[in-house]
Amino acid sequence: MSQEAVERLLGRLLTDDSLRKRAEESIEDVCREIGYNLNAGELSAISRDDIIRLGTVSCRMDRNIKRF
Repeated sequence: MSQEAVERLLGRLLTDDSLRKRAEESIEDVCREIGYNLNAGELSAISRDDIIRLGTVSCRMDRNIKRF
């Protein structure tokens, strides 16, 4: 997976509350579901704590740019 794809995934996790909640349980399952093939290094670089932190940032974002 390219850096661009990782960035798209992080953006999606930031703006999609439902997807982020599922990713807290299994980032691997979410990546498979949305068609991202992350390698082991990329998967290990995105920890559950990172996903939770994205949720904190997401709460402060303008609701007009988020998915519901």
